[in-house]
Amino acid sequence: IAYGRFSSKPKGYCEADLFVVQKDGKKIVDAEEQKALFSRLRMEILHPLRLMIADRGPDTELLVANPVELCGKGRPRVFYDVTLALKLLGICIFS
Repeated sequence: IAYGRFSSKPKGYCEADLFVVQKDGKKIVDAEEQKALFSRLRMEILHPLRLMIADRGPDTELLVANPVELCGKGRPRVFYDVTLALKLLGICIFS
């Protein structure tokens, strides 16, 4: 992403303009590459992670499924943010 612009809209919506170029800085002109990029960005925006709550007898389990990016890297900050939010809410985490 060479440049990005975000603007807030009424009712909590936002708009994002992303200007994406190839590694060499040139415009992406191939229609198939544009379509693949759009598809991947849409998936990441619509489904950044998955949360599930399950009853495990006396305990409640919170499952946080965080996808691994195409480059093979995960997003450890997601788990930090989830545990921090639970801590701030006063919810005990034991495992």
